[in-house]
Amino acid sequence: MDEEVQLKNIKEFLQNYNKITDDCFSQCVYTLSQSRLTGEEALCANNCVQKSKFVDQKCMQAFIEHQQQSMQKFIEESSQKQAEQEATVVDSNISDTENNEIVKQESTK
Repeated sequence: MDEEVQLKNIKEFLQNYNKITDDCFSQCVYTLSQSRLTGEEALCANNCVQKSKFVDQKCMQAFIEHQQQSMQKFIEESSQKQAEQEATVVDSNISDTENNEIVKQESTK
């Protein structure tokens, strides 16, 4: 199981890496006649990668916050349902006790 998760994580990482590389290359590299990037291309590529990392981090942070809020809401709803069920059981037990007392009173008459 752990191996599957690791493979999935590696695959997602490589997909992200390839997407960033492709996007930044398309946006920043203007000439293919030179073996090295020009200063402008290197600066553009560096900024592109940094922006992509920043956006990815912000998205992950927003996702984590949303997950935490969803989990908190789920816990609160579960606690409320459990309290309602316990109250129903208590009410049912009280009703049973009252019915038993009525039966006892009638049988003694």
